[in-house]
Amino acid sequence: MEFIQEMQKVITLIEQHEQDTIRAAADACAATIKAGRAVLLFGAGHSALPPQEAFPRIGSIVGFVQITEPELGFNGHVTGKGGQRQMSFLEQTSGFAEVILSNYALTPQDTLIVFSNSGINALPVELCDLANQGGLTTISVSSAAHSMANKPKNVLGKRLLEIADIQIDTHVPEGDTLITLEGCVHTGGGSTIAAMVIINTIVVETIRKLNEEDFPFHIYPSHNVSADLDDVMAKEEAFFEAHKQLIAKL
Repeated sequence: MEFIQEMQKVITLIEQHEQDTIRAAADACAATIKAGRAVLLFGAGHSALPPQEAFPRIGSIVGFVQITEPELGFNGHVTGKGGQRQMSFLEQTSGFAEVILSNYALTPQDTLIVFSNSGINALPVELCDLANQGGLTTISVSSAAHSMANKPKNVLGKRLLEIADIQIDTHVPEGDTLITLEGCVHTGGGSTIAAMVIINTIVVETIRKLNEEDFPFHIYPSHNVSADLDDVMAKEEAFFEAHKQLIAKL
């Protein structure tokens, strides 16, 4: 299957070229969690999926917090209420980032990971810029090929990768699709899978670092099991309680 082959090539490029940036991201996340603060995750449209994958997720830990807005995280209606037009409009609306961040009491100990395949729209770029102004460590996950081939669509005149402290490239080509069929038909979007691989790797490497340093953390166990169910439920309750305490700080 051609798509699987092309997707494997993208993942190989991530493995070959993004190890240092992913480790740097994991170091930042670990430092934030050790400080008792939050690793915030944001994306719009399909870029909202990696934050959902990071937390709450079996095998992830307390410390990762989605700040993706509901209207930006689901566009399955396509038209009508909560449709694609509204999501695209909001992503390109200057000033919305400031409204979103006004809900949080953030500190320089926090970290922000922004997912945006194009990396040129107003919302993700302004969100990252405001976080920079607040002293947060900022991480971008975007396609360098697409970003650099297109003009910024925001008042700052910047691309996401140009303003984030740590820039992780998805290595997805311009336009996102990996397959070209006869008649110049472009299909097979790759950015979501690439970003999912990146965020899962960041989470794993963050946990690895905390584990090596014997720093305690609350990991979300699989509750769909038959054995040791009481132990699983106890860990799950501790997980939820720790998250509530973290959210109370924000």
